[in-house]
Amino acid sequence: MKKIKKVLAVVLALVLVVSCVSVLGYSAKKEYVPTIIIPGLFQSETYAYENGEIACDANGTPLAAPFYVSIGEKEITDLVTNALIPITRMFISQEDKDQLAAKEVSRILAGILMGKQRSDANGEFIDDVRPAVYQGSVATIEDYQLEGVLADFPVQEYFEIAGMEYLYVFNYVSTGNMIQTAKDLYDYIQFVKKDTGADKVNLVPVSQGGSITNGLMKYYDEQGISLSRDINRIVFTVPALDGAALLGDCYRYGFNKNADVLYTSAMPSVIGYENYLGYVINILMRLMPKADIDNLLDCIAEAMVVDYLRYSTLLWGLIPSGDYPACREKYLSEPGLEEIARQADWYYDAQLNSEEYILQAIEDGVKVFDIVDTNVELYQLAVSHDKQNCDGIIHVDSTSMGAYSVNVGEKLPADYVPSRNNCSDPANHDHTDPEGIMDVCAGLLPEHTFYFSGQNHATTASNDVIMTLIIQLLTDDSFTSVHSYPDKFPQFNYSRETKTLREDVDYMRDYDTSTLTPEAAAELEGAIQQVDEMLANKVVDVDEFKAASDRFYAIKGQIDNGEAVITEKGINRVLYILTKTISDVLYLIYGDTAFSEMGIFWLDKIK
Repeated sequence: MKKIKKVLAVVLALVLVVSCVSVLGYSAKKEYVPTIIIPGLFQSETYAYENGEIACDANGTPLAAPFYVSIGEKEITDLVTNALIPITRMFISQEDKDQLAAKEVSRILAGILMGKQRSDANGEFIDDVRPAVYQGSVATIEDYQLEGVLADFPVQEYFEIAGMEYLYVFNYVSTGNMIQTAKDLYDYIQFVKKDTGADKVNLVPVSQGGSITNGLMKYYDEQGISLSRDINRIVFTVPALDGAALLGDCYRYGFNKNADVLYTSAMPSVIGYENYLGYVINILMRLMPKADIDNLLDCIAEAMVVDYLRYSTLLWGLIPSGDYPACREKYLSEPGLEEIARQADWYYDAQLNSEEYILQAIEDGVKVFDIVDTNVELYQLAVSHDKQNCDGIIHVDSTSMGAYSVNVGEKLPADYVPSRNNCSDPANHDHTDPEGIMDVCAGLLPEHTFYFSGQNHATTASNDVIMTLIIQLLTDDSFTSVHSYPDKFPQFNYSRETKTLREDVDYMRDYDTSTLTPEAAAELEGAIQQVDEMLANKVVDVDEFKAASDRFYAIKGQIDNGEAVITEKGINRVLYILTKTISDVLYLIYGDTAFSEMGIFWLDKIK
């Protein structure tokens, strides 16, 4: 009996030890809610297929998003056969008779850009186009796929906190079908819950992902399911909740053809104001008369929208609600487009009810946050570029859920009267924009919306503060509002594009300083330390960022090239100054006059 008791005692002791180890091990590892990123426009990994295999161009390169560009023998033959003669005639005669050159160029260009992803009158792809569906977290995908994810959404810090196994990516085809994509996202949420065993997931809708989330919320509503059944937190990131002003302008008005903009800042605003290529285009446009430039722009817009874009109900989701009725009348009133119109109307309803869906989700227990870029002018190819406070692409009213703002560079008038105040405690909360540009309390969620002034939409992922903010919101349950960490993550912050800087600094950390002079080695160490201190400060100081960046690249340039060598950055700067000067002088003297018309210009001056 004693032996039996001893054996039982030993067994019980082992059970207790194992239980304690298990409990200690479990408590040492925090469980995180899995997160699904819903990428922005053309950020998903997608391919064109032929005969069940990924299609390739003549060089064997897979036809992948964004535009599946394929310039092969067929396209070249089409160009030579149909477009070369009218183009040549236009340059010789300086007249595009019957707009033949513009029509042919726009037709071929639109076909090259969009030919593989055109939909039919039911909103379904004519060719076989598919997203890459990740059947697991980013821990399970190929290295090249992970590199693609991190290029658009650098969240390595999330991996260090939660782990790669908690991050998923929902890929979709940006020119596809809205209703089907919303259903696919719903299914993917169920898959992630099953794959992880989690009760709920977090969503990070980025840009176009915001419009897809509108569709998702409508889908839940139609099924009679509360969003809170599946969703823990939503961190909207520069979301197109009410479309994008740039696309609305394109559909409704075409491109901006005002000479004051077209020959000066339109292309630089798209390519980059300090990129010389925009000014080279300004100069080359003078090879044709202004009337022919206008015709070409009109034809390109018409060919893109009429032949391709209007069949994509996902792109209809990027039309602002204020523009939708006029755009629908313009492009969806023809016989045969009833199904496209029905699907576009379905999303329009979701768009109009977005705030109601969000408030219901919050009431049901979902935590909703929003990150907004502000005070960047709309790309100047858009007609309303000087009438919007934007992030370059999406107007602030869309990304902020209704916050009121004046145009870029303006201030709220002294007699401004708010139309609504959504602050939960106006007597004790201060949501005053330090720049005096915005009334954020007019937005739906002033307690949960963060603003980054001067941040361009296209480079949001390069702002390390925004990425850190997103990660913190996903991994810290105590982060509940803009009042949680006001010293570290204030409601109002600024642009700081550090992605390339951080990569270069990490590279130089491992540099063999034994090959340098003591002075250069000490300067490199000091410059890296200054960058690290700057990056540690999440309250952006623009001057601090510039000083740290300039110091680092000064010593890096000396190490890489020697002080006497003109760096690539320096060459680009010289080309920028040269081409911008030529472009500006040409416009100052000649306005929108073509090269062929300059002789007549001076004859008129002499007369």
